[in-house]
Amino acid sequence: MNPLVRGLTWPIVSLLLIGGTHFVAEALRPELATVIVPTAVMPIYLAVGAWAGYRTIGAGGTYVHGVVAGLILGLLPVVLQFVGFGMILGRESAIVTNAAIFGFLGITWGGLLGSGFAVSRPSS
Repeated sequence: MNPLVRGLTWPIVSLLLIGGTHFVAEALRPELATVIVPTAVMPIYLAVGAWAGYRTIGAGGTYVHGVVAGLILGLLPVVLQFVGFGMILGRESAIVTNAAIFGFLGITWGGLLGSGFAVSRPSS
């Protein structure tokens, strides 16, 4: 099986559940937007991106595969922001665009970190 598929499966499932609960929570209680802010979500973005990059390399991928995993996974918050918060909830486009770029970069950076860590570990 492709290292990208093996490395991305569970990070994608987890991020879909996180994004889904985030969307539902803010749809039901819009005031949560004041507490679910970049400083609250960046650790999640970094962790999930690092997980994807690390596991992709652990599944037989290269550093490039790990980076690609981070880039692919980084598209999920972009879709959530533009479709969920922008089109469905009608949030202001500048805020949605900034949040989408922030999410993409956060997960991509996590992918870079996780991939770098995985390839720098001594082989056993």
